[in-house]
Amino acid sequence: MTITRRALAVLALGTALMAPSLSQAAEKTIAFMRGGPDPYYQFGMNAAQAAADKLGVKLITYSANNDPTQELANVQDAITKGVDGILIYAVSLSSEKAAIAQAKKAGVPIFFQYGYDESILADSAGIMQIDLYRFGEPVGEAIGKLLPEGEYATITGKLGRGDAEAFVQSFKNGIAKSGSKAVSVADLAADWDRQKAMDAASQILAAHPNVKAIYAANDDMAVGVAIAIERAGKTGQILIGGNNGAPYGVELIEKGQMTLTGSNPPSIASVHALRLLLGVIDGSVKPGQFYYAPSQVITKDNLADAAPWDAKPEMVTKWLEEPLPQGAAPPVPPTN
Repeated sequence: MTITRRALAVLALGTALMAPSLSQAAEKTIAFMRGGPDPYYQFGMNAAQAAADKLGVKLITYSANNDPTQELANVQDAITKGVDGILIYAVSLSSEKAAIAQAKKAGVPIFFQYGYDESILADSAGIMQIDLYRFGEPVGEAIGKLLPEGEYATITGKLGRGDAEAFVQSFKNGIAKSGSKAVSVADLAADWDRQKAMDAASQILAAHPNVKAIYAANDDMAVGVAIAIERAGKTGQILIGGNNGAPYGVELIEKGQMTLTGSNPPSIASVHALRLLLGVIDGSVKPGQFYYAPSQVITKDNLADAAPWDAKPEMVTKWLEEPLPQGAAPPVPPTN
């Protein structure tokens, strides 16, 4: 079974834009800013660094350690160093606005990976992210087809920002779309944390021994869910749907401990985001546009075709030669 949502959506976003040439990109300096130590950011940075090396671009890297104050200090330091552009995973919307204010004042284009908000798009070099409102839907639809009836549960990330809530709701929308009569018996938040997800899954299994599927809103939590299921002696008896397509999630699928995951690899996204930012700098790409991050659904059947988080040099070269995505209409919440 192979189910694809936006199978590497960057290849299907209309007419190609021309990428900046090596001569145009050379001698540019870009600041790459991670929101914190999360592996997602690290893999994105690694791929951007590999792309920058091939393009002759100097990359200065920073981490905010999930601290908005540190993030603003990083932005100010990069501007002081005379960078030509900033590529950033921001900590929060408020920190994004502060970063934009500083970058705009200095005339430095700033491109955001995730953190889309209508209020900041026009003043950005661009924003790239997945459709949060629908990202979990194909995973839910696939699980629903495998579970025409019975009980399922969800474990999501830290509530309050909107993404955790959107992932779970989109998964449930997918269950409904599949025609399944399965019912949700538990919705727990585990703050994107593996240990907390393991504890939450253990609670669910104890309270609902007949549960047949669990959705984890990132693959790190899916690992915790798989451990809890294994300890309960139910490996292979409970379907697991994940998010992100992380290396440890892919490993679970290879071992048959997770059914599928919705992947949004940071590697290919960061390579294209860097190219788009360089295009804004040289004038070949219009600023202030929204772009969908590449994504796909990974099952045991299409593991060989999955874009890896840990990008090998030949993959980076391939991505640098691909057409750039065009801007698209930003996602909007479902009306139903």
